[in-house]
This record gives sequence, structure tokens and C-alpha cells, in this order.
Amino acid sequence: MLSVKGIYDGGQIRLLDEVKIKAPQKVIVTFLEETDDEIQKEIYSTAEKSGSFEFLKEPAEDIYTDKDLIIKYKQ
Repeated sequence: MLSVKGIYDGGQIRLLDEVKIKAPQKVIVTFLEETDDEIQKEIYSTAEKSGSFEFLKEPAEDIYTDKDLIIKYKQ
């Protein structure tokens, strides 16, 4: 069995790796429906559960104000 990555463009499947198969072969195509948003949500969820953001609760980390959001443009 051989697994290779590919891209489906709505009409054809394009393999991302070179495949040297000489005879017709049966294949199984699996569509991985994970979007970038789903992956990002999973990363954030994992980080949140691990305590990665706990340091943000410390008063010493609260160093920014609304004034820091103002961008001044020179004319």
C-alpha cells in the first residue's frame, strides 16, 4: 500500500508526489475536511487547557492601555 498527498480541485486529483505505478491500481481517496479555522481552534483549545495562558492573569503582565492602540499618522 502506498499513501501520497494530493489536491482535489473540484474536477481532478493532482498528486503532490511522483508515483511510479506501471499498471492500473485500485485507490482509496480520503478528503480531509479540516479547515485552517478548525485547526486553529484546536490549537487554542489545547493551549488553554494546558495552562499556557495562565501568566496573563498576573498584574505585572497587564502593561498595555487603550492609548497603545492609537496609531498616529504623519501628514
